[in-house]
Amino acid sequence: MKGKGTAGWMVVVSGFLLLGGCGGAGSSKTDLNSQVQQLKTSLDATKNERDLLQQDVTKLKQELDKTDSALADSTQTNTKLQGQLQDLTKSRDELSAKVEELGTARSDLQKRVDELTTSCGTLEKQVTALTKARDAARADAATAQTRIDQLTEKLKSQTQQMVELQDQMASIRSVLQQLQQKLE
Repeated sequence: MKGKGTAGWMVVVSGFLLLGGCGGAGSSKTDLNSQVQQLKTSLDATKNERDLLQQDVTKLKQELDKTDSALADSTQTNTKLQGQLQDLTKSRDELSAKVEELGTARSDLQKRVDELTTSCGTLEKQVTALTKARDAARADAATAQTRIDQLTEKLKSQTQQMVELQDQMASIRSVLQQLQQKLE
């Protein structure tokens, strides 16, 4: 649009210069030809600049598309990680409930040991088994907590990446707007 306006302006100016030069001396016609040549050179430079700006806009749009795609992938990964985190939290809660149940059962067994000193050997075996089960449950709970901590760190990292990608998109959009304003 701007290039057509400039070209039209150039034609009008050239026409006036040619008409004004028809009644003048040969040197003014040479001056007019020189001015027309300068205007043509200026028009070519403006066209070249416009083409370069259009190439920059195309490149920036491609980068924006790539950034949008990376953001979508990051968001999808974030959603998956949140689902996994919820599953692990549920598992941790279940394991905690089991640990509490085992703790209660151990207390009950300890009371029975006090009451039933005659069957000490059998009760000691039961206490040992329950202690192992409790320890195994605690170990499972600790493993689950470690996994939750790892996923939480990964989630934080990806959230930071998403924020950075959004900042990059904002910068690219700003540059695109500036370039489009220059083109207009």
